[in-house]
This record gives sequence, C-alpha cells and structure tokens, in this order.
Amino acid sequence: MSRISRQQVSELLLQAEHRLQGSPVTNKPSDGALDTIEALAPVAATVPTGEQRLVRIVKNETSSNAETKDSAGSDWFDLPKTVLTPEFKRDWQILRMRGLLDPKHQKKTLRTEAPKYSQVGQIIEGPADFFSARLARKERRQTILGEVMKDHANDKLKAKYATIQKKKMSGKKAFYQKLVAQRRKGRG
Repeated sequence: MSRISRQQVSELLLQAEHRLQGSPVTNKPSDGALDTIEALAPVAATVPTGEQRLVRIVKNETSSNAETKDSAGSDWFDLPKTVLTPEFKRDWQILRMRGLLDPKHQKKTLRTEAPKYSQVGQIIEGPADFFSARLARKERRQTILGEVMKDHANDKLKAKYATIQKKKMSGKKAFYQKLVAQRRKGRG
C-alpha cells in the first residue's frame, strides 16, 4: 500500500472542493512548491435570497432515556447502577466464594457476574442498638475481606485451642493432678 504525500492530499481536497461547486478542475503540475488557491465564493451567496436556512437539531431519545434510567426504578427505591470498581470486584468475588471459607456452613451460590443495579455502603448502628451488640472500632475492618478473614482466623484459633486443651486434659498431667487431689480428700 503506497503512502499519500501531503501535496497529493491537498490536490485531492482541491479537486473535491471544485466538484462540489461544479466548476472545472485544473490539474497543475507540482514542482514541490505550495500552490496558491483562488478564493472561493462564499457559500451563502449561492443560496437564493427568498429562502431561509432552517436547521433542525436532532435529539437522541435513547441517550436521554439512558440518563434517567440509571436506576432500578421507584419500586426498588431508585437503586443506582452498579459501579464496577476494583474494590467492588474483589468483594463480589469474596461473596461468591464464601462457601469455600466454611464448608460446614452452606450458602446459596451467587451468579458469576455482578448485579446490574447494586450499591455498596456501610451499616451505621442506630442509637437503639445495645452497646454489646455493636462492634468496637478496633474490631471493625475496612473491607469484607478483612471481616471474613478475621472471623475465619478466630474460628480456626478457637478450634485449635480446644483440641490442644482436650489433649492436655486427656491423661497426662491433669489426670495425675486429679488423682492426687482425690487421694488427699480421702486422707483428711
């Protein structure tokens, strides 16, 4: 494919202008210098004097509907369209995989794609909630991932601690201490 030089582009544009006006086209040999273009008659002079130009502005109805339809509607309390940020995508992925974190607690599987209309926010406790039901600021996490991992880590630690305590109480030192305590009760 051959490239068109700037000079050839200007000649093609000149020919196109002449064709639009209906005047004959003259091809001048190009010697590498810029050619002067004769001033063209203004377009307004070609319009008859009795006519007026009317310009109709076309309104795109689909774009105006799209602007007003960015919510789920009044039946859904005008829930806004989902904004797919990287944080939202990560949180959605965690929610979809929540069944993997705790296999004993079954959850309904979520669809793979994010919902069309959704909103992410923070739940603020009301004054009617009792203080023990609220989370302290130190216990709160910034994201869903932090909350899930904190709960998952605590459950694992509690289970591990319980197994260690059960093993300790099974028959080693604690068993012997209970036996000695029963003997002392019997003597006294």
